[in-house]
Parts: sequence; structure tokens; C-alpha cells
Amino acid sequence: MRVGIIGLGKIGGAVVERLVLAGHEVYGYDTAADAASKAQDLGAKYVESLEQLAKHVRIFWLFVPAGAIIDDILREIIPHMKAGDIVIDGGNSKYTDSIIRARMLVLNSIFFLDCGTSGGLQGRGNGFCLMVGGDQDAYTKIRPLLQDVAAQGGLAHVGQSGSGHYVKMVHNAIEYGMMQAYAEGMQLLKEGSFKDQYLNLEEITRIWQHGSIIRSWLLELTHSVFEQDQKLEYVVGHIDETGTGRWAVEDAQSHNIPVPVIQSALEARAQSRETEGTNYAAKLIALLRYEFGGHPYKKKH
Repeated sequence: MRVGIIGLGKIGGAVVERLVLAGHEVYGYDTAADAASKAQDLGAKYVESLEQLAKHVRIFWLFVPAGAIIDDILREIIPHMKAGDIVIDGGNSKYTDSIIRARMLVLNSIFFLDCGTSGGLQGRGNGFCLMVGGDQDAYTKIRPLLQDVAAQGGLAHVGQSGSGHYVKMVHNAIEYGMMQAYAEGMQLLKEGSFKDQYLNLEEITRIWQHGSIIRSWLLELTHSVFEQDQKLEYVVGHIDETGTGRWAVEDAQSHNIPVPVIQSALEARAQSRETEGTNYAAKLIALLRYEFGGHPYKKKH
């Protein structure tokens, strides 16, 4: 199939590579200075404008930050699109924005699919988990394309427009809680009753990966962090967020659904940005975000 990828960053670039390896004809567009060489290195054909992209493809897959930039791209490209074209938003957009965009595009006979994308940096080799919302027929039409990007078993049409990004929002909120629990547990092991006897966190997280109830990929990444260093003195306890956790808490509150674990994890992140202190759990979460997604973390000077 022929597809255009808008946004050639960490995830967009990984998707390009998987599509090219699967035999698809891929066109890439990005405003970054090195975008042309990056696309060519990945095996894609580079175009210099969205108008030019629309001359070559009928499927447009976006990997750009959530917010106004997506609306700017749509406004620029819609005049050059044709009825029946498909737009996929592979970023972390707010699900309510995706519903609005789908309704707007259908007025131009263009389909919009919101595609929650999980897998981080390892998605390049392992494949991604794709949670797709929107028109069923449009999804079916591009399903072979999505399958070549997804991990085996990691693809589903989850519902109507907005549901893909809603499911990803809840996924990220769960991720907040899981990371907070791991990080708090590690801090307790380090600074609790056995702090004077130096519990080996690298060894503990290694054995927990084999047979324990709490084994997971996040635990593997925690172990990877501790293989490099257990003190984490070089890290500032500052945790950024993309907004998905906050949106999940807001949605839960609007439906009177208690989410104390997720809310507590969200508050801990906000507190870390206010204090930027030496909290061990905050440091570990910052490093875990770097491990799975390449999100930058602050270093002590």
C-alpha cells in the first residue's frame, strides 16, 4: 500500500521503517531540517510540502504532538485531499478533539481514524500496540497496513471515533499508576528498614522478573536502570507528562468514578515539577520514561 507519514520523529520514524520493510511505498514529511535525509535513510521518499504529499498518497498517518498543530496540518492539507481519503492520528490527542476532527473531515467525505499507539522505542523492532477508533470500513481498508506496524496480536478496532485515543488515555493513566507503584516500592527498599544493609535493587528486580506476580516490561526497564546505577544521584526528580493522565482523571471525576491510584500518581508528578528535589521515586520514574519512550530527563549539574 502507499502511505504518507507526517512527522518523522522517534515513533513516526519507527513506523516508516516497519512499513518499508514490509514492502509498502512510503512518503515522508516533516518540518525538521534533517527530515529529508532521515526519510531517505529509512527507505521512504521525501516530499517538501503537504500539498506535494497529497499528490502521491490517499492515506495520511500523523505522528505529531497533540494540540493545535494537528488542526493546522488538517487545514493546510484538506484542500488538496480527495473524497475517500483516510487520515490517521497516531499521537496522544485528547479523545474529544478526535471526535470533533472526525466530524469535520466527514463533511469533506474524508475518513478520520484515531489510533492510540503504544510500544515506545522498542516498537521499532517488536511492533506496536494499536488501538483504533473510527469508521469500521475505513479501518478494514487499511488493516493490512496497520498489521505490518503492530505487534502480533496488538491490533484492534475498539469503537467509534474518539475511542482509540480514549483507550490510549486510560492505558497511559494505568501506566502512571504502575510506574508510581514500582518507584515507591524501590524507594522503600532503598530507604526503609533495611537501608543500612544495602538491599541490592538490581538483584531484586532481576529475580522478580522470573515467576513473581509483579513481573512486567516496566519491571524489566527498572532492572535496566539499576544495572547502570542504583543511587540515581545524577538525576533531578522532575517528571513531565503529556496530558493523558490528567484527562483520564478529569473524565473519571465527570462520571463519579474513583481513581485514587491514578490521581495520586498524577499529583506526584505535579509535585516533582514544583520541587525538582531529590525524591528517589521521582528520579526513577523520570528514568523509566526515558527508557521506554526516549523522554528527556533533567541531570544534576
